[in-house]
Amino acid sequence: MTSPASLDDVERELHRVVDRLTSMPLAKAESASDDVQLAAEVLLAHTRMLSSDVPADATLPRLGPQGLGALMAVLGRDCLDAMRASSQPDLDPVLDALVALRRALP
Repeated sequence: MTSPASLDDVERELHRVVDRLTSMPLAKAESASDDVQLAAEVLLAHTRMLSSDVPADATLPRLGPQGLGALMAVLGRDCLDAMRASSQPDLDPVLDALVALRRALP
């Protein structure tokens, strides 16, 4: 049995993903864009659940490979801020999405 995810776990995984995305060649980052989009959707959905700052009709942009790291950094920071402000955030889906993305990266 694994221990429940912590905010530190989520933040650490977010940093790993952003570091990988911003340091890989653009061709490799481009090949990961669908995986990034899936993880970004999870971050947006959880931020929306925890915060009224995200409009219900907010959608994610489709960015080129040079913007994927920044997209994840911004969405991740917003999600972490919303989780910190919540009394009982569900961290596991966010952490799972970030780990899955990191493992899928070329």
